[in-house]
Amino acid sequence: MIPKVTGETVNYAAGRKEHRNQMQQKKENEEPKVLSSNIKNRMMSGFHRTANAFTEYPAKGLKGDINSNFYEFLAMGRVPYLLGSATFIGVFNAASQFFDSRGMQQSKKIGLKLAAGVIFYALAKTLSKDLITRPVSWATGIDIEQPYLNVVYPFPKVILSEPPKPNDKNNNNETPTRIIQDLDPQYQYQKLWESGEFPRIDLVKPEFFDKVAKKNGLGENLNSAENEVKPILKNVISTATTASRVSSFLWAACGVALAACGNWDSYYDTYLSGTKLGKNPIKKDAPFKDKMKARLGNFWQHTKEGTIALKETFKTSAKEFYNGAPGTKGFKKHAGKVLFFTALGSTVFGVANTIIRARNMSKNLCDPDVIDRSKDSMAV
Repeated sequence: MIPKVTGETVNYAAGRKEHRNQMQQKKENEEPKVLSSNIKNRMMSGFHRTANAFTEYPAKGLKGDINSNFYEFLAMGRVPYLLGSATFIGVFNAASQFFDSRGMQQSKKIGLKLAAGVIFYALAKTLSKDLITRPVSWATGIDIEQPYLNVVYPFPKVILSEPPKPNDKNNNNETPTRIIQDLDPQYQYQKLWESGEFPRIDLVKPEFFDKVAKKNGLGENLNSAENEVKPILKNVISTATTASRVSSFLWAACGVALAACGNWDSYYDTYLSGTKLGKNPIKKDAPFKDKMKARLGNFWQHTKEGTIALKETFKTSAKEFYNGAPGTKGFKKHAGKVLFFTALGSTVFGVANTIIRARNMSKNLCDPDVIDRSKDSMAV
């Protein structure tokens, strides 16, 4: 983050007052805002966290920056996962050159399956969350993946001027002054309902609580919809988050198992290495226009053939994952089915459990012995 220098030298008291006024003006102009829960914002959130986790956040922490915070610490937790996965894949691929021809072939095959396993793990774990969050959002009106952009105003950097020298003829008994370097606001992609204890209720409009109350059977035109919806909100956050995390790891395991099945080295030979793809010949003395035309033709042809090869490889892997490898018997033959239906069952159970518990809590809240709706109430 590049600091902006105000360019004004002030004394301590005036500088503190000026900075407080500047921060107040900025806060009026730029506040945290709720974002749409779509793929674009999710990708932006993931990219923002990952990029800063490798660059800005560790640099601030190592320097002992007073503006480092817990959000940045949590974001850096993905660094060892990514580096570990890359190292895990690279071990087999980098060491293959030290083996004989047969060992080199086997090493590359294992390395390719490890790479596919890492990719399928990440895709399955990420995409499977929607299997929980979307149905829960449709049924209860609460999307636990709802993102928002948080704005953090860091402490300013203060530079003290040099004190006047005792023997300086130009010394007018001036006291040391300071220059305030006002830092730009920092942005954090977070989730509204990331914490069940401290949900960002202050960022949503009153219409949200009316919608949740109606969807969960509390009725309409409530005296204090926010106060009555709070217990349901925290209940859904707890149950849906737990269900999402459990099922996502089971689907991730399915992704890894899928990568371990099938003949992925055949796809590597067909598409990634290009040894089995057709090519349009490119003559060295051909005009530039003809060369570009041939290269573009090769690109589209490779893309088409590679996509077909990927579909066939994925189809073969899925069949082997579900039906077992040829010649296998007993548990090994049905292990894929067991894992798949376990992941599917955890998803169905997680959605049903979250919705049913929310409905039951709504019934309890409608009990006049719990809340007397004839009286005014205030959310706290």
